[in-house]
Amino acid sequence: MVIDAYSHVFPQRLIDALSDVKPSAELAALRAQSKHNFEHERRLAYMDQHGFDIQVLVLARPPVWLGMERADIHRLTRVANESIAEFAARRPDRFLGVGVLPVVDDTMMAEFERIHGELGLKGVLIFSNIEGKPLDDPSMWPLYERAAAVDFPIWIHPQHANYYPWIRKDVLDRVLAWPFDTSLAMARLVYGGVFERFPSIKFVTHHMGGMIPHFANRIAAFAETSAEEYAKLGLGGEAGPKLTGSALDHFRHFYNDCISNGSPEAVTVAVNFFGADHVLFGTDFPFGPDNGERWPLDELRTIKTMPMSEDDRARILYRNAQHLMKLPATAPR
Repeated sequence: MVIDAYSHVFPQRLIDALSDVKPSAELAALRAQSKHNFEHERRLAYMDQHGFDIQVLVLARPPVWLGMERADIHRLTRVANESIAEFAARRPDRFLGVGVLPVVDDTMMAEFERIHGELGLKGVLIFSNIEGKPLDDPSMWPLYERAAAVDFPIWIHPQHANYYPWIRKDVLDRVLAWPFDTSLAMARLVYGGVFERFPSIKFVTHHMGGMIPHFANRIAAFAETSAEEYAKLGLGGEAGPKLTGSALDHFRHFYNDCISNGSPEAVTVAVNFFGADHVLFGTDFPFGPDNGERWPLDELRTIKTMPMSEDDRARILYRNAQHLMKLPATAPR
């Protein structure tokens, strides 16, 4: 069995609604990009052909929300969540939907209850920064408290951030800045004490947790120096709450997809750091070459052929997703 826990979707109803409010190059690209984003039967045919049993549908193109008025965000978020639920409901045996909250406020917390209840979605998506604010900003804590209380997983997708004006040349905003922003988001959740307060909360990161597994020793080395010592050097600024245990122990709470663009070496680093029980099969479908159809096959080939125990392989391909989303434990087909 194969469950793709991080595939993308962008229903046509939402594209049209966003175009009426805020036309953008991102939306134009969606119309021109892979039709798998919004064509139901085409998507199913691809899954059937290549052995993808279930896809978890996570909204694509987070920059479409940037610069939008809050009232428009509120209204269009409802359209987004309804359209994802409608897409999934046409084949509930093959699709599981994840809702989206581009921002968090009282109105969006009411939408969270709709995502979790009425719409029957399996999780909620947030972005790695919320209009430039870090994920341990006080505005985010009501979401974490409620998600932890009802055991509802939170997907994180990287978002554009203001680094340098030249970051978009050669698509570096996506190639390098997105994994970096994911890493910063994870660090703010850790050092901001989110796992300290809600140890059972579940987050799913994109691209194997960005830089974290690759720089784990650096994180540990810097943690050996206290905030007081950094302050003497004029470094660090205000520290977050004191953590129980090491920072690396907190980072290992994250669930992470295995998107490596076909690199077994990178997957090995992620599995060694997070553990096979915290890595999910994911593909970024339908983005990339060949109408978005090549990258998923690279990911599937990597996980199916790289050295690991068959138990770990099954965990990554489907068991971890079943556990995370409380799905029936079914045998592989």
